[in-house]
Amino acid sequence: MNTFKNIAKTVVNIFSKQFYFLANLTSIIALIIIFVNQKWAVVFALAFFCLMLFVFTCYLLYSIYRIIEVRDIEHENKSTFVKYETNDGNIIIFETYKLIQCKKPLLTQLEYKFNWTGTHMPTITSNLQNLKNIVDEKDNTKYDKAILKFKKPLYYNQNTVVHFRAELDDTDKVSQPHVETRVAEEVDIIHYRIILKHKADTFDKNAILKRAKINSTVSPKFEKLREIAYDKITKSYEYHLLKPEIGYFYRISWE
Repeated sequence: MNTFKNIAKTVVNIFSKQFYFLANLTSIIALIIIFVNQKWAVVFALAFFCLMLFVFTCYLLYSIYRIIEVRDIEHENKSTFVKYETNDGNIIIFETYKLIQCKKPLLTQLEYKFNWTGTHMPTITSNLQNLKNIVDEKDNTKYDKAILKFKKPLYYNQNTVVHFRAELDDTDKVSQPHVETRVAEEVDIIHYRIILKHKADTFDKNAILKRAKINSTVSPKFEKLREIAYDKITKSYEYHLLKPEIGYFYRISWE
């Protein structure tokens, strides 16, 4: 029942202004028909009303088509915050917050792709969604998937924040020291924060921002874009990637 109510509310929000305009126009035309005895005025009023009704109907059909049309994506990413943090170099907390906008009539869950190069399967949680399932591809050249179920369904053009948290065990020192983001659709900003509290006080090496074309594998050939300075006070790297070009993996790597 709540689903139907939310759908009806969405439709009303989209078309309410048009309905109000048409209702007012109809009232005016009705008054003209009542108080004007001349036949030409009545014909003109009816013709104008039919024209406005036709225009509104076309707009209605176009808007419905925009809502239900089949699209390649379920949602659009507006912004992303990525945090990689470790106190000892063994246990790592990787978190992302994504602001997304629904582009389907109804969206109940989201497939979050991630790639962990360590040997131990990460512990996945979310503060904002329910973890439904984890798909382990058992192949470091492919992305694993976490299925995050929304606590309330999303409707067309609704925004929400998606939270993904992974606790990573790298006690065997197998994982590669980098953070990678797959940009398959437009996003305004990706904010990276990499906190390495286990680093020695004398450590002072820049991280490297690279990118590579998206293909069937996770790690194709990367090209260097720039270096990112290390903050010795906070023992961290921080970078804002603004409007990244679509169709690339973006990777920040360090020693």
